[in-house]
Amino acid sequence: MSKKKLVLGITISGSTPLIRGQARYFVQQGYDVFLMCPEDEKSIKYCVDEGCQLLPVNIERYISPFKDFITIFRIIRKLKSVNPDIVNVGTPKMGLLGIIGAYFAKVPKIIYTCRGLRYEHESGFMRKLLITTEKIPAKLCDKIICISPSVRDRGIKDGVFKQQKTIVFKKGSSNGVNLRKFSPANINDEEVYELKQKYSLDGKFVFGLVGRLIDRKGINELYQAFDELSKVNSNLILILVGKSDQSQLYDKSLVSKIENHPSIIWVGWQDDIPLYMSILDVFVMPAWWEGFGNSYLEAAAMGKPVIGTNGTGCVDAINKDFNGLVVPIKEIEPLKNAMLTYYNNPELRKEHGLNGLKWVQNFIPEDIWSEQRKLYEN
Repeated sequence: MSKKKLVLGITISGSTPLIRGQARYFVQQGYDVFLMCPEDEKSIKYCVDEGCQLLPVNIERYISPFKDFITIFRIIRKLKSVNPDIVNVGTPKMGLLGIIGAYFAKVPKIIYTCRGLRYEHESGFMRKLLITTEKIPAKLCDKIICISPSVRDRGIKDGVFKQQKTIVFKKGSSNGVNLRKFSPANINDEEVYELKQKYSLDGKFVFGLVGRLIDRKGINELYQAFDELSKVNSNLILILVGKSDQSQLYDKSLVSKIENHPSIIWVGWQDDIPLYMSILDVFVMPAWWEGFGNSYLEAAAMGKPVIGTNGTGCVDAINKDFNGLVVPIKEIEPLKNAMLTYYNNPELRKEHGLNGLKWVQNFIPEDIWSEQRKLYEN
């Protein structure tokens, strides 16, 4: 009996962490697995590490009708060259072009993994356009994996998805959380000490965010809330881990404000995220929406209490009042109050931090992959 062929598709190789371990799992289950994405150092390494094969396809990340049309034909040709039984694509651009290509290549099972609804914070023509780019793959695919219950509910409410097509695995998340990587037990105490000394954190109370410094991550609200709190309490520090993107910042002066703030430490992107999370007292990310708030889970796995929002994809990643506090999106006062609540209640911080270690047990990667396998083989 020949092996089933599975194609996983993502727009850029930088999204391979979203499917880390997934290809290897299905290879071990007896599948021939292919990764369809641009060829570069990251995608090659992923395929070597996971034991899958690369189907190189270059995709223009932003809207480009002519190039996108050509890309669809290339995808069709690539898919016909391997004749897969199943195609599962996600991330916005690959989600659209990959599904169209799989449809015309007559792939037997076409799965669309929706990792978030990009139209949520848009308006006017751009909102209508982005809704259309969700509706097309939703119509052409056989099943839609929504990576959080609130993404599914919002998509159905907005008329983007049909309920009978959608599925959410367990409590959500596209790939679970790596509890071997994100574990307090794996942190080197000497490295923690050196990091605290480097940034003069002794005796300080440290809030932190891991993510891109862009509007929808709530960076403006976080900056304003923290700035107001730090003016009356010099003991507070905010550490930001991530790159900025001026194209996604309404306030172009925000980066300068962050760089010049005496109590904010912006370290850029770091490879060792668990180490940086280990020096935080509280993780805070007031995002407007996510596909699923993986950073909340990673912080919880590090034993940290978290502050998040009731936004789509955020609310699913926090067990409210169990391992974290949930505030409304785009509101400063509730965010400040949540930050003060944790600052003033060490016992609550400890309780929610320990509860986080229990909460993340709902997001074991192998459990997610097992559900995917059931879907593929149904």
